[in-house]
Amino acid sequence: MFIEIVVMPREARKSPAAPRSPERRGREALAHAWREEGKAFHGAVLEFIKAQHLLGAVKWMSEPGMLPQVTLVASDRVLEKLQSEPRFEAGRGLSMNLPS
Repeated sequence: MFIEIVVMPREARKSPAAPRSPERRGREALAHAWREEGKAFHGAVLEFIKAQHLLGAVKWMSEPGMLPQVTLVASDRVLEKLQSEPRFEAGRGLSMNLPS
């Protein structure tokens, strides 16, 4: 059975630090940085899946976007492996059965 899986980066626990002044960048520069972050995260998830020999258990994978988030349609085994990886936070997508 295939399920929808949502993967995001696990937040690192940081010690309190001095506040930084916010960077002043234009929208285009921010969008570019976000796209690059999304591509890098997508690549990390894909490489993990390949390294774990799970590619055959993945039916569909979202394209990189502006958020560091990947959605998969895959087997429960893929979810278990992603949840055991310290870099990722993974869970089942919400399935909704709506009357038509």
